[in-house]
Amino acid sequence: MNEQTNTTIAKSAVSQTTLHSFMVFPEDLNYAGTLFGGKVLAEMDRAAAKAARRLLYGTPCDGSVTVSLDKVDFVSPAHLGDFIELTATLKKLGRTSIEIHVYVSKEDTTGAIAKICEGTFVFVSLKDGKPYPHNCFFSTN
Repeated sequence: MNEQTNTTIAKSAVSQTTLHSFMVFPEDLNYAGTLFGGKVLAEMDRAAAKAARRLLYGTPCDGSVTVSLDKVDFVSPAHLGDFIELTATLKKLGRTSIEIHVYVSKEDTTGAIAKICEGTFVFVSLKDGKPYPHNCFFSTN
């Protein structure tokens, strides 16, 4: 695989954020009647995983796994019937690492939109179950 192709892959992942969404149902609520934080974190990981997977298309890697995430502060709750929207954006690439920022917002039943939280996930690219260089380059040109 040549460098130009990999650079194009990284540019595409940077210029297009990955959107993921869901509606809050009764089974998603905690005992206080708001969206369970663990559900949000799992959906954030899924959104980031989509972005990482798309970045790795056309590379010799066969996948990636989450290795860490930074602090996540929940700044507003979501309730039954709210739409939750997650946006994942590539932030940084290392030799095998892929850093993806995830922003989470809600749209309530009146149409009002508010931030719920945000966080950064780090993935490592794999081949045969071991860390493997993805050979992608971060470029915003």
